[in-house]
Amino acid sequence: PAGNYTTAGGYTPIPDQQSMGGLGAGDVFIDCCGETVPASSLSPWQLPLAMCCPCCIGDPCSDNRRNWYLAQLKTFIGIISVVELCIFLGEVYLSGTWGAFLAVPTDTLIKMGGKVAVLITAGEYWRLVTPIVLHAGIMHCVINIFVQCMFGIQLEREWGSSQVALIYLAGGIYGNILSVLFSPGAVSIGCSGSIFGLFGAQVAFILGMWKNMGDLQKKMLTMSLGISACFICIFSFSVGVDMSAHLGGFLCGIVIGLGYFSHLWGEAHWWSQHGKVIAYGTLATTTLIALIYFWHNPELGYKGD
Repeated sequence: PAGNYTTAGGYTPIPDQQSMGGLGAGDVFIDCCGETVPASSLSPWQLPLAMCCPCCIGDPCSDNRRNWYLAQLKTFIGIISVVELCIFLGEVYLSGTWGAFLAVPTDTLIKMGGKVAVLITAGEYWRLVTPIVLHAGIMHCVINIFVQCMFGIQLEREWGSSQVALIYLAGGIYGNILSVLFSPGAVSIGCSGSIFGLFGAQVAFILGMWKNMGDLQKKMLTMSLGISACFICIFSFSVGVDMSAHLGGFLCGIVIGLGYFSHLWGEAHWWSQHGKVIAYGTLATTTLIALIYFWHNPELGYKGD
């Protein structure tokens, strides 16, 4: 149908649509996991549901949806989700006990590349990357995969696989850097930092697009961010959660997003002209400072000569 599509991750204007301002409910359609649904047909309680779990709107097993599910396996988010699930099964196998499904032993997580500050500062820098694909138990794994699929696949459709992959990996790495700095004693694992990176980039995207959105788009995206913020508060302040990794991923995502989407601010805006240099320069500088800190902080394992 003609009009504008709103997704759980944002919205994508139809190519022949010149203006996003002042659109009515009849002009907006929601892409609910392969099913196109007019926003005007949704009840007040279905609207937020479409933002956080679009596959729950309508028949979850329709022909369109089955084709859509299969297509997602070819996306970056789909592939990385399958990889993370397979690696979790590998964790359970190496643990040698079925109890690892609920809680993988710490020793196994360390062997498979969990974030250990002392080992990272000793030169095992690959441990800034490997924790992204590790999980502490089946619930940890399922929740993270569910959130990144519902959230990340929509963003990948709008932004492209390469951009989402960059934000996902950079957010996870930057989250682990902050975890080393502020939680050096914890063995941290999980893709939450990467998910927070995508969330931060979405905030930056919305900031750039805000002035071109109609009232309904603003309402729906504000609702989407609000729901995401609620999930963030619930999980970030739970016992055992590495808040520094979450914060690091979010900051990295919003900075990358502000740089990558700087053109959305308009050619005449100063951020459009200098945003990329400022954003990427900030990210590179803070990463360099963190690495230098790794090398010269005795509490993180550096012993000196």
